[in-house]
Amino acid sequence: MSKENSKFKNKKLYIIISIIAVFIISFIVYLIYSRNKFINDIKSHYGKKVEIIKNTKIYSKNKKVIGKVNKGYTFDIENKTIDDTDDTYFKIKDTDYYLYYDSVKKVKKIVKDKLNDKYIVFNKTIEGKNLTFYIDNKKAISLNKKLSLPIEYMDDKYYYVYYLNRLLQVEKKDIKVLEKENTKDRETDYISVINYNKIYDKNSKTCNEEDCIDISFIKDNFKYLREKNYYTITADEYKEWIKGNIKLKPNAILLTTSTSDYIKDLDKEFGLSIQNIKDTKLKFNDNNTKNTKQTTNSINRYNIKNKTTMDDFKRMVAGESVVEKKEIPTNKSKGGGVAVLNYHFFYDGAAGENCNENICLDTSSFKKQLDYLKNNGYKTLTMDEFVKWMYSEITLPEKSVLITVDDGAMGTSKINGNKLIPILEEYKMNATLFLITAWWDKSNYQSKYLDVESHGDDIHITGDCGKNKIHCLNKDQLLDDFNKSKQKLGTNLAFCYPFYSYNNTAIEAVKETGFRVAFIGGNRKARQIDNKYLVPRYPIYKTTSIESFINMVS
Repeated sequence: MSKENSKFKNKKLYIIISIIAVFIISFIVYLIYSRNKFINDIKSHYGKKVEIIKNTKIYSKNKKVIGKVNKGYTFDIENKTIDDTDDTYFKIKDTDYYLYYDSVKKVKKIVKDKLNDKYIVFNKTIEGKNLTFYIDNKKAISLNKKLSLPIEYMDDKYYYVYYLNRLLQVEKKDIKVLEKENTKDRETDYISVINYNKIYDKNSKTCNEEDCIDISFIKDNFKYLREKNYYTITADEYKEWIKGNIKLKPNAILLTTSTSDYIKDLDKEFGLSIQNIKDTKLKFNDNNTKNTKQTTNSINRYNIKNKTTMDDFKRMVAGESVVEKKEIPTNKSKGGGVAVLNYHFFYDGAAGENCNENICLDTSSFKKQLDYLKNNGYKTLTMDEFVKWMYSEITLPEKSVLITVDDGAMGTSKINGNKLIPILEEYKMNATLFLITAWWDKSNYQSKYLDVESHGDDIHITGDCGKNKIHCLNKDQLLDDFNKSKQKLGTNLAFCYPFYSYNNTAIEAVKETGFRVAFIGGNRKARQIDNKYLVPRYPIYKTTSIESFINMVS
């Protein structure tokens, strides 16, 4: 072989070896690249919290399929260091279940259902091996593994159990249920249902029906409930409790109303809810008693009225039977109730006069009412007689009434229609006018049949705080107003709160001014046992029938 041929062959061999070396190196680089890419892909799916991105399988530690889970389910994943291509299975935290990496994506938060802290778990468990679980009636997860899970609550179709951070539904059919002591907590043995029919704020409006409840009384109720650790439930929860589908902790209570005002504000302030049942078809039995599991046909209910006391409310909450108080007939020896009638404005419809306000009264209606009192032997009281009776200083005839008139406006004086005084003098019947002394002078209301007492000097308006002025003033300011009125009238026997509005500050100022009684609304008779500074009255409206009037006084 020539020397040139030898050199050529050596060069050719070198090239071949170089090509092979390059190929081997490239292949090794590719393998390293592919491996790293695969590991990075695994890492991109891994997170301590993951979501299923496609319907997939659940595996055992030995990579055997033991179940299925649907898209959207989320899990906590155990900590894992990914540094090899074999790290393709992620372990679900606190289980022996595994997910393949490409079926999940990492997320910041997972869905975790919170157990209702009102409910007590049942002392029953479901048991089975091939269980299918649902969420919102849709299949979510199935497991081929024997499980025993406590029943949290149930409905007509499902048992609800807590597993893998979720409240899961299990169909009742073909499920084995075992008795097991899951808790020693005691279930409530009764529920009080308490109804506030009409809620209003006496600082901004009036409501004189007996089932109108001022928001301040409800707030006092709520403070008591919160202090005693009561919690509110819904009507649906009540029905499920009756059916035995949920177990409620003690201190459960259902509060209802037919109005929507103030409900959200109460919930925000106290964390207790009143349910609006205006449009529901629930059947209530208004018998002022509690409900037990034996109450099935209708819901026993307590009704709050404006004469309900805080002690009454506490008894209702405690599930005691509360008998509605009946008015005690007026009686000389026992000092029973006296109807205090409250009028405002008068007009003569027969003379072509009219008044668009509901607190106006046609003189013909007023005379019919006085005719009834006269023909049936009623005594119309002076304010002095009424006050002495309230303080048990005198007794009264069985048929006694007190007529009161607020403000001093249309038809009540010689300068604004002159209806009231001539009628009182014609019938020789007594009445008391509560006069706004900054607006009219006492001299316009002179009659031996008409007492004139205080309706404040200049507080019968809306104040700077947006509420009735009596709520905008401090005690010194109220005292200044009350004393001006007292000086102009020359009396401090009786006071009437403007718009029926009052608060503790106003009551204190009324007492310090020396008034012996003060009047509000209330739609019931005044009794000697009543608070002397919250004397109730029956407001008389244009729409008040003679039958209603007779019921008030009789």
